[in-house]
Amino acid sequence: MRAIRYHGREDARLEDIPEPSPKPGEVKLRVLYNGICGSDLHEYYHGPLMSMTRPHPLTGVQNPVVLGHEFCGEVVELGKGVDDLKIGDLIAVEPVQTCGVCHWCRAGQYNHCPRPAIHGYSREGGGLAEFTVVLRSMAHKLPQGVSAQQGALVEPMAVSYHAIARAYPKPGQTIAVHGGGPIGVGAFLALRALGDIRVIISEPSAERRAILSRLGAEYLLDPRSVNVVEAIHDLTDGRGADASIEAAGVAPAFKAALASTAPMGHLVVVAMHMEPFQFNALSLLAGEVNITGSKTYCNDYPAVIDLMARGAYSPDGWVTTIPMEGFIDRGIVPLHQQRATKIMVDVAGTAGS
Repeated sequence: MRAIRYHGREDARLEDIPEPSPKPGEVKLRVLYNGICGSDLHEYYHGPLMSMTRPHPLTGVQNPVVLGHEFCGEVVELGKGVDDLKIGDLIAVEPVQTCGVCHWCRAGQYNHCPRPAIHGYSREGGGLAEFTVVLRSMAHKLPQGVSAQQGALVEPMAVSYHAIARAYPKPGQTIAVHGGGPIGVGAFLALRALGDIRVIISEPSAERRAILSRLGAEYLLDPRSVNVVEAIHDLTDGRGADASIEAAGVAPAFKAALASTAPMGHLVVVAMHMEPFQFNALSLLAGEVNITGSKTYCNDYPAVIDLMARGAYSPDGWVTTIPMEGFIDRGIVPLHQQRATKIMVDVAGTAGS
């Protein structure tokens, strides 16, 4: 079968590898769509970061590894003991395998497990393969009316959903989202679905601002042409945003978010920052802003799938599909250059190129 395997920095190859078979408690999927994530960009240009140069302690997997952790597929084979799914079921995959025995796993906060293995980085197989095998616990059956493309969006939308939950949004609030990439779009769509929340989005890319406008975003700021802090204060009668989501991963976005969050508000950092930076702690002290991180997701898939079934996460207007052969030139490169918002690989060729 065809698969895209990561060998090292700037080295991802479309190769032919053996087709897997499910063991007891596993599910074999024919992959339909796989989204390209910001983590994949970091891995490609700066890695190995998430993938392993020595055997993973939980799975024994190391590079080269099949990429892809944002994906949806249909069940084609069930391992022994899996009797609550059937052939043809549409599945969104939660790509995390945890140890199950540490304090955090036993407490139900598995996103803090110190030894997680990620499908597409440190498990056998990934979403950028024609077939892959996952644990039954990783497979979330999608309801009628949810498409395969939407299913491939569940993973990044769960990241966004977890982040906004950390901001404790309430009706009538104003929440600022710094960064209009996929996670920022997901935050906007989720906040809109919650209702009666005004969302301000700061995004330097004109293409991404245009997409957000088509999706219904009303308050869009270009940090290259306006003072974002002043603009947010102007839009909130000088008070600042009740909460801010930093989804850009660059120092100016974090500093703007901190300076424009209202006193005692919440600033949630969900983006990966690849470079250290300094900021003035006086603004933190003066405003008593609550700064918190947001790590992936934890029991957020059901809520996202429920919102999706109710129409909250349509891929129309912001998701582009490409064939597997275009993974680098038509996927990684334009995303790195911020010339696209969300790109999915049409692994099964269901939509054509």
